[in-house]
Amino acid sequence: MAPFSATVVCTFITSLPDELSIKIGEMVRVLAEYDDGWSLCMNMNGEQGMVPLECLKQRGGGMGLVPPVTEIRPASRRTSSLVDVSTIAPQGFR
Repeated sequence: MAPFSATVVCTFITSLPDELSIKIGEMVRVLAEYDDGWSLCMNMNGEQGMVPLECLKQRGGGMGLVPPVTEIRPASRRTSSLVDVSTIAPQGFR
């Protein structure tokens, strides 16, 4: 997938250190999309972080409808990519 521009259609407030806060109307560059509904984005200031795909609308279409809410806290829980997984892995997987 090639990077593309998207418009933010709902505000996202971060809860993990590798996420990116975004606000309605802001433009971001989508660098990567993931199967879990998240994307790696870069804002106009060059800051990067994870953003829910449901908060974005690809310029020129794509990515579905505008959500009926203006702020979102995604239902899908994710673990920060900055976390040391060895501290949270089950006993048999260390």
